[in-house]
Amino acid sequence: MMVKFPLLFTVLVLLSTVTVNAVLYDRPCRTDVPVVQNFALTRYLGKWYELQRFEKDFQTNYDCVQAEYGLLDPTTVSVRNSAYSLVNETSIEAIGTAKFSFPEQDIVQAKLNVSFFGAPNDRSNYWVIDTDYEHFSIVWACEQLGEDRSSEGYWFLSRTRRFTDDVEANTRAFHAIRQYIDRTEIRFTNQLDERCPDF
Repeated sequence: MMVKFPLLFTVLVLLSTVTVNAVLYDRPCRTDVPVVQNFALTRYLGKWYELQRFEKDFQTNYDCVQAEYGLLDPTTVSVRNSAYSLVNETSIEAIGTAKFSFPEQDIVQAKLNVSFFGAPNDRSNYWVIDTDYEHFSIVWACEQLGEDRSSEGYWFLSRTRRFTDDVEANTRAFHAIRQYIDRTEIRFTNQLDERCPDF
């Protein structure tokens, strides 16, 4: 059964315009988090499987999460996020768009504005810390909540339901996670249950 989440459901990425039971910190958004330079958008398109994330209320009990990106035009990407609850056996889907946050820069940075359900596309809320395009993507986001408070998002995406054994991909991906992600807040996504659909 496919049901639409009534307000917002975002995952990969998957980024909310509201903050509910998110990973909160008593500090401003960090400025030391890098992103991929000379980002090759066309290589990034296609299907990704979420393997880890920071949990939010609207994602509770959802696994089997997939994100699919397609090119709508030279500056706009279609975003389709899907997930399945192994608890109550229902699916949800969110359709949105993504655009580069700073398209005027000479070097293309992997910072995008992602929005869903027609919401304004005006927030740089999808930063690709690292990706090899073929195996993994490490995505981070931060929303400033007043002067000294922030909410962070994190998604570890894979091209396959089970992460690759490729040594270089493992080294790069887990180095980025160790360096920039609060591992105490990570929630692992079940992709291997036989009930997980292929959206």
